[in-house]
Amino acid sequence: MLSPKNQKFREGVQVPFLEKMLKENQKELEQLVNSFDETTGKQQERLHAIEKTSKVKSNIVEITKAIEYSKKMEYFRHPNIPQNISDEHIWNDAWYDEKRNAWVTLNDYFFQLENSRTRGIQIKYETENITNVGIIIEEKKIEFRYGLPSMLQKDDKGQPIWYSLSTLYDVMLTKEIVKGTLKPESQENAYLYTAGSEAWISVLGRHLTEQEYLFACEFMIGLVKTPLNVLRANVGRSYDPKEYKKTMKQWDKENKELEQQQKKKK
Repeated sequence: MLSPKNQKFREGVQVPFLEKMLKENQKELEQLVNSFDETTGKQQERLHAIEKTSKVKSNIVEITKAIEYSKKMEYFRHPNIPQNISDEHIWNDAWYDEKRNAWVTLNDYFFQLENSRTRGIQIKYETENITNVGIIIEEKKIEFRYGLPSMLQKDDKGQPIWYSLSTLYDVMLTKEIVKGTLKPESQENAYLYTAGSEAWISVLGRHLTEQEYLFACEFMIGLVKTPLNVLRANVGRSYDPKEYKKTMKQWDKENKELEQQQKKKK
């Protein structure tokens, strides 16, 4: 698993690549709209044009979100990514291979998928790359969701769900991404990813990373937010003694005030 130490590079590095992609989709949409009248009386062609137009519009929305996401998030360059791949094509351990018009990932999840290493495109890719081999995926199978290159998969119930091509560390998570995993409002909003940061906080039968926990406290009913320093101290992890002492002092004060209020009510 990639260690983020000394691997960080600036926010917004992928913007030029995304803006180019956005312009290509906008141009394609314009062409589709201009040629739509040509499908009059041709039912199958019109249905195909409508479907394609809808997809391109969706791409424009998602790529626009990806541009804004990229401007705010820190990214890492996995040390095993080929040197000839520019930073603007990289999302941690996943990247766009311009030469092959395909995406490649070192994300552990994709190596475990059935037939991931026996597909024709993969076999060809591996014959051309002796070391640091990743899983190559056709460009048409990758779309942007929550600002990230993602691939449509199936969850444990067999329902379609988007999965992040890149491993995500705490500095890249948003409330929406975490909610998409822990408590999506609908199947359409569901989202999965491989966490790069250590998941050590036990919550409702699963373990969360620190940032996942902080976001979960915002939308999961009944989940009481406990300061990370307290959680760390309780399990013997490294913590800030000054902050811990300050928190405990505040809690003691609040408990005494609560006790006094309860006595007055009696």
